Amino acid sequence: MIKRGFTALALILVLILGAWGYRQYIEKISYHRYLQAQYDRSFYQLVSNVENIETSMGKLMVASSNKTTIPILDEIWREAFSGQEHLNQLPIGQPEIDNTSKFLTQIGDYAYSLTKKAAAGQELSQQDLETITKLHNYAVFLGKNLQDLRKKIQGGYELGNLRKQGSQKMAQVDSKILNVKMNSVNQTMTNYPTLIYDGPFSENLAKAAPKGLTGSEISYDRAVQIARDFYGKAIESENKYSPNNGKIKAYGVELKSPGKLSVYINVSRKGGHVVWLMDQRTVSKVNISPSQALQYAKKFLEKHGFANMESTYSMKADGSIQFNFVPVQNEVYLYPDIVKVKVALDNGDIIGFDATAYYMNHTDRKLEKPKLTAKEAEEKVSKNLKIEDIKLTLIPLEGGREVLAYEFKGTYKGDTFYVYINALNGNEEKILKVIKTEHGDLTM
Repeated sequence: MIKRGFTALALILVLILGAWGYRQYIEKISYHRYLQAQYDRSFYQLVSNVENIETSMGKLMVASSNKTTIPILDEIWREAFSGQEHLNQLPIGQPEIDNTSKFLTQIGDYAYSLTKKAAAGQELSQQDLETITKLHNYAVFLGKNLQDLRKKIQGGYELGNLRKQGSQKMAQVDSKILNVKMNSVNQTMTNYPTLIYDGPFSENLAKAAPKGLTGSEISYDRAVQIARDFYGKAIESENKYSPNNGKIKAYGVELKSPGKLSVYINVSRKGGHVVWLMDQRTVSKVNISPSQALQYAKKFLEKHGFANMESTYSMKADGSIQFNFVPVQNEVYLYPDIVKVKVALDNGDIIGFDATAYYMNHTDRKLEKPKLTAKEAEEKVSKNLKIEDIKLTLIPLEGGREVLAYEFKGTYKGDTFYVYINALNGNEEKILKVIKTEHGDLTM
């Protein structure tokens, strides 16, 4: 009887474990299909964005008046911004897409700068049209290569395999196929024309010497050790790669922890400062709140020597939240010295870090005292804006200039705006509008 009872119990346990295992398998398949759908959607949207950019730039070359030019430029800017967002959602290593990403960023910002020029009544110059022609040719090249990739995907290649758990070999094969193709595209995208214009991604500013880097030149081996110390987790392998050395000359270090996807870290050649980090892992569950994530981000910055930093903005997406921090000096928020930190909402891991702007702009500043009071500055703001918050800031302007300004956050007809009034002369320097997206709020 005891033996029969034990056998029955064992059979029940086997059935329970079998049912549990089958459920896990079904959930795993379901999750994989969900990821596949998300990646497919992002990829096809990226292709559509690039094709729309190509079409709009073709129209731009035959437009004859600002009345038609401005809407076309606005469309290019929106498609480039959307394309950048969809590109970053693909499971592709950053080294393979950085030039393509930069191309989309700059073509969008270039279109925005031309929009301002056209809105001021100025015609596009011959040099503008020549630059547009060259950019159009690169958009054609990018679109063609993305179309080739789309045909491969339609032929049975699955983007989701790059994230599929329990299929490591297949993931490695798929990753190599896609990354090699994207790397080929990426290398060609390094040759697109230099863009000279007034804007936050101006090549003028990119060529300026970084102000925040301290120390002497370091070796690649030293950079690898700095990256390992910064990451602070067990490493089973490490590789070197060549990052897109634009604003800050850096060494690229790829770190691999047991059973995890690669983490990419850029370390500045001068001084050995960690400028950028990206952890490719997927976050499938949300276990912590944004306020808890903020504390993880603050502790991370304090640990790595960033003092007196305050979060000014955040955005949630795909199981993570990104915080933008700036230093505060004498109650002035220093916007040029921004540091971005991305936190995983499952366990508080730091999966993204970007201090490029900080090391480009950070320096010991002697801030001027405001000549206007907050009340006097408020009188310069439109009466239509319902003001909710005021702070004193240092903001970057075109040409690398910085000005002390009062920031007025407010609403008008349901939209949120940020208005910046020069604290020294009362000029209205900049207006940003908060744009609602499916992932959160963006300021434009």
